[in-house]
Amino acid sequence: MAHPSLEWLETSAKVLSDSGYEVITADKGKVAQISISQEKFFTAIISEELQSHTGAQVLKFAKSNSTGLTVIFLAEEYEGDKWIKLGAKTVFPLAATIEEIMRTIEGGKNVNELLAGMKRREGVSDEVEVSGEDTEFTKIKIGEFYSSKAVLFDVFIQLNSGKYIKILHAGDTFDQQRIDKYKNDKKIEYLWFKKTDRAKYLKYQAHLTTKIISSEKVPIEMKARFLKNVTSKYVEEVMSEGLKPQIIEQGKQICEQVFQLVDKEKNLAKLLRGYQEFDPTSVDHSYLVTLFTTSIIKQFEWQSQATIETASMACMFHDIGKMKMPERLLEVRPGDMSAEDLELYQNHPVLGAEMVDGNNLINNSVKQIIIQHHEYFDGTGFPFKKKGAKILTLANIIALVDDFVHIMVERKMKPTDALKFILMDPLKVARYNTIIVENFIKIFVEPEKMKIIIPTQ
Repeated sequence: MAHPSLEWLETSAKVLSDSGYEVITADKGKVAQISISQEKFFTAIISEELQSHTGAQVLKFAKSNSTGLTVIFLAEEYEGDKWIKLGAKTVFPLAATIEEIMRTIEGGKNVNELLAGMKRREGVSDEVEVSGEDTEFTKIKIGEFYSSKAVLFDVFIQLNSGKYIKILHAGDTFDQQRIDKYKNDKKIEYLWFKKTDRAKYLKYQAHLTTKIISSEKVPIEMKARFLKNVTSKYVEEVMSEGLKPQIIEQGKQICEQVFQLVDKEKNLAKLLRGYQEFDPTSVDHSYLVTLFTTSIIKQFEWQSQATIETASMACMFHDIGKMKMPERLLEVRPGDMSAEDLELYQNHPVLGAEMVDGNNLINNSVKQIIIQHHEYFDGTGFPFKKKGAKILTLANIIALVDDFVHIMVERKMKPTDALKFILMDPLKVARYNTIIVENFIKIFVEPEKMKIIIPTQ
């Protein structure tokens, strides 16, 4: 890190060091250039305000003398491509926090690069009790936590609100026995980690998920569980950090994993029929919408990998407009809202489409699906009360699955019972294109039995 402020360097180095990174600092441009020429870094953070040589001079030096080095540049004028042309990978304003910068560092590296940049320790550090705001942490079921040999980030258990025990330290050798002690002896259900480490978690989990889904030896239930965890934490990251380039790119990887699951698995129908993990959170809702939507699309003759991956992206982003809604409405169902609040809620597809508009990394089909995902075939949907063929088929599929998932989770119904609940109500059925409903029914039937139920012409 090269920055003229010793205080900034000291504070920022501690944050990175506490997260397992080895850090070298320089408060002069000339010292920074010497370090770049002598050491092999995977990332450099350089401030425009450097003296003796300037930040711009150090940036040009890095581009010419350190092939493959990722440079994060801090500048007063941080928009446009001026600094990118000089060699910066990402540009932040001068006032950016190290936490913001760290998320970009972690989002842009693969698992091996993350591990290579860590300080490692043999053995396991002592457990430490810490205090912190609950809003700083996120959780994962203890039985679904997996780690590399070197722990990528600090792992905690929660004692009570604001009180945690750090049971694994970043850089430690992973200790399954310590996890098992809390799981089996103390009946702990969840492990916690800092939201600032969510990008690391996603990177490693996505790496594992790719391997798991491609293996013929792994049962589909485990594949779906891995995909659920990475999708849910990904949507959580999107809702927290927005649509940054590295976040979108990671989403594309997850979309590929979704395609591999629905395209290759012979036991998909069995999984869908028996799905019983009822978690009402919005992030798990997005995963379920993704899983069932892509399974329906697979039944259409025009389906393709590109279509399924586009729909997956739209499913994960379909409720992103809720980020712009008042927080008090996020956990309230539309039926319980006042007329004024309902009007705000029904505008969230428009807000979502505006958020992705102009983003070159997200194709226009995703935007159109987001804005139409509550439109109904009979014209009773929102925000524009589109009707019939004016609604994209992919959007109407998501509208059906969105309703289906709410019924399944809120009423704690089996998937097939939730489908029957819809089919028994003519007003509900009228909301969706008939062919979509027919293909929804098909996803619960094994392919070899399909010809018995739906005779060929």
